[in-house]
Amino acid sequence: MVQEKIEELRIQMQKIASDKILTDHRVVSILLITELYIFKKIYTKLVLFF
Repeated sequence: MVQEKIEELRIQMQKIASDKILTDHRVVSILLITELYIFKKIYTKLVLFF
């Protein structure tokens, strides 16, 4: 349930950032958070796989 909430918030942040100027520091922060979240999901799956 926590992961679902995190995913919902990430999607909401991504929607907010999609119509903003990419040089805005808030948008850059949202994009970095999104990238880190995706990386964490992939890394976790890889670790569990091996």
